[in-house]
Amino acid sequence: MAPRPRSLDVEPLPESDRIAELPHPRDQYELFGHEAEAATLAAAARSNRLAHAWIIGGPKGVGKATLAWRFARALLVHGAKNCPDDLSVPAQHPLARRISALAHSDIMLIRRPWDQERKRLKTELPIEEVRRLNGLFSHHASQGGYRIAIIDAADDMSRQAENALLKTLEEPPREALLLLVAHLPGALLPTTRSRSRALNLRPLDNETMARALSKLAPELDEERASLLAGLAEGCPGRALELFGLGGLDLYRGITGVLVSLPRLNGELLFALADRVARGSGERGLGLFVQLMSGILQRVVRGAFGATLAVPDEVDLISRMRALAPLEAWVLLWENLQAMAIRADELNLDKKQLVLNAFFEMEALAQRHG
Repeated sequence: MAPRPRSLDVEPLPESDRIAELPHPRDQYELFGHEAEAATLAAAARSNRLAHAWIIGGPKGVGKATLAWRFARALLVHGAKNCPDDLSVPAQHPLARRISALAHSDIMLIRRPWDQERKRLKTELPIEEVRRLNGLFSHHASQGGYRIAIIDAADDMSRQAENALLKTLEEPPREALLLLVAHLPGALLPTTRSRSRALNLRPLDNETMARALSKLAPELDEERASLLAGLAEGCPGRALELFGLGGLDLYRGITGVLVSLPRLNGELLFALADRVARGSGERGLGLFVQLMSGILQRVVRGAFGATLAVPDEVDLISRMRALAPLEAWVLLWENLQAMAIRADELNLDKKQLVLNAFFEMEALAQRHG
């Protein structure tokens, strides 16, 4: 897995639109899957009737931002009339290099900025960032083509920011293009959705997912790649994020405790809680909640006949579903999300949250058992 680039002695600020230590989507020149969606964008460009705004939706890590940057490069390098179906551009093309360096005057990236005072990324994309679009769209394109703004992720926008964006959507400038990357398109305002064309990306199939992981992380053996692919459910970015954050070991720790239900193994549980408490940022509570939520989602979905994405979970999921009714697992899933939000807002004890989550499961299993 290629490390993110670093300059000499300057530590780069975290980027809200980058997944872990992976290369930024603007530096990713290979698109895994989504050939039909790429061809749809290319055909729209060649038709001379390109919609001024597109919502590129789909689960996190599926390749939405990679597709958005690929389309932007193709438009600026080839021009709309010559846009190839696969949107390919040579990595060494001079314009591609400028785009990668965010040094092209006709393209702008809008994302959650770094909060210098709190030393963390802002939790919302503020209105000030969206207002930067006025500068981009107030001048003519340097080479007579499109001026392009990529908002990643659009569902990070505050309501004020999204209302400010509506002014541009309602009266779009000529030769202006907005690419709204959205993990949850339904969270956007109806007026935003109605003024944009939707393009939804689906999770990759098993074969494409395996090819993506072998190319992006060749150091992964077949067993780990298969487990990561299952946990990420067809989203290569999410799989590599889990790998980079130590998600495989944490997942095995979680399942190791869960198999002891209905009476938990205290030694394994407290060791797991200590590990989560020691983890900082994405490696700690956030990763635990993500992995545990995934398991609970699969418990629920499996009850409706959905194919399990993680084959190794078949026995565990069946056992958990037999221990308590579906409604109880859904409620526990919702409680876990609420506890995680409170813990982040109030800086609560992470270890106790992990313990409480498992104690709730134990009580649930014993009560219904």
